Amino acid sequence: MTKVRSPSKVRVGRQQPKKEIVVEQEIHIILGFRLATGKVNLNEIVYRLKELRDPLMLRILEQVLMRYDDLISERLSHTEIYPSKARKGLGRHFRKEEGEARRYCRGRKVKRRGYREKERKIATALGGLSLRIRTVECCTCGARYAPLLSALGVGAYARKEVNFEHEVIEAVIDTNYRRLVDGRSIDISLGGIHNVVVGSDIDQTFQEPVFVKDLAGIEADGTGVKQKGGAKGELRAVIGVTQAGRVEPLGCFTNTAWPEVERTIKERLHEAEGHNIPFIYDGEPGLDDFLAGVAEAQRCTWHAPRGLYHALWEDGVKKKQSEPEMDKIKGLIGFELPEGEYELLKEEDKEAVKSRYESSKEKIQELIETFYEKGYCKGGAYLENLSHRLFTHIELWLKTGVIAPKTTSLLERVFREIGRRLKKIAWGWSDQAVTNLSKMILIRQYARDKWEEYWKEKLGIRGYFTIRIQSVEIMSCLTF
Repeated sequence: MTKVRSPSKVRVGRQQPKKEIVVEQEIHIILGFRLATGKVNLNEIVYRLKELRDPLMLRILEQVLMRYDDLISERLSHTEIYPSKARKGLGRHFRKEEGEARRYCRGRKVKRRGYREKERKIATALGGLSLRIRTVECCTCGARYAPLLSALGVGAYARKEVNFEHEVIEAVIDTNYRRLVDGRSIDISLGGIHNVVVGSDIDQTFQEPVFVKDLAGIEADGTGVKQKGGAKGELRAVIGVTQAGRVEPLGCFTNTAWPEVERTIKERLHEAEGHNIPFIYDGEPGLDDFLAGVAEAQRCTWHAPRGLYHALWEDGVKKKQSEPEMDKIKGLIGFELPEGEYELLKEEDKEAVKSRYESSKEKIQELIETFYEKGYCKGGAYLENLSHRLFTHIELWLKTGVIAPKTTSLLERVFREIGRRLKKIAWGWSDQAVTNLSKMILIRQYARDKWEEYWKEKLGIRGYFTIRIQSVEIMSCLTF
């Protein structure tokens, strides 16, 4: 076996515009490895390096924080050497005062008062960090505080950093709480995971305006979820479909009435006047007039014939008898619109669509009358109600040339993603957990750029710290 000491140099720097005070340091790391010549394979080398990755990064983190702590206390305790510009952003603390009215102190000169007796333990994405906390005493007000925690923006009682929360949420989107604890290297309890999910601010974010002119349609639907104590809850989701056919998440709601959902969605939709778009739904009760004034109702052309089967079944019509009627409806509403620019289409092509549209409406009316004559009251009423909302996408195309969605297939796909996590992996959810987790799934899956931007903002990633590997070298081998 051969022992080799290999030093690698890592340079730490903060790169900002000229006005920022930039400190550059180097961290020297000495690693030792033993290699059995002629026997070791690549897989084992990579495996051992992966084992070392997080502990090594944790040690680097400790060194960076210790050096930063020394720098802060040096500048705050020697104000005669370091001007105010060199102390900018450091030493902020509350005055030592009685009562609840706390004010920030203007003083920035301190005396060092050693370290706290107990180390501060903070859960990070790299592992558990144990940090010695230096305390100082303000020369102006006499308050004692930890300048490092103040500079880093770590709260008095914070026990985890946001990267840790990010890692937990990314993991919990894909697996249940218990598997996350048992099968991953994240040191957190079941209750801790639940608190991270429920305590997330995701439900208050992503409320920016959505312009109707950018949408080709809006879809909404609901699905049942098993909640705490075996109760059945209702998750409701609303999405927009962009002109490019992509999902634009508009909102997720748990046990919320449709009128309240409608009010919330309308607040997000802007410049709706003059833009005709369809609202597509599968017949969910309470949605017939949803978003009236903003969008025109369009029943899903896939769900419509299936609903007719159930209505006729209630009239006592058996499946063999109802199937021909369902096939008629599928044929009447199943025609496709011509592709290409509307203005470039020939007039005869437009007239062909219009003629088939009018013919289909007439045949559906005839079918409604036939149902009533045969005593199929449920089937007749269902088809009559359906007929007013079946051809909205055709009417929109004839007026504007816009090809709009006619099925809820995109929303069905969304619910498959959400349902896999909320129904198959686990159950027993609280309202807030369902709302937050479904919104996380929806945004991460269908608005990845917004999801990444959200975490960058939450983490405070602004380019104030960069680190890079400057060189990796092997020292001369002592024995070979």
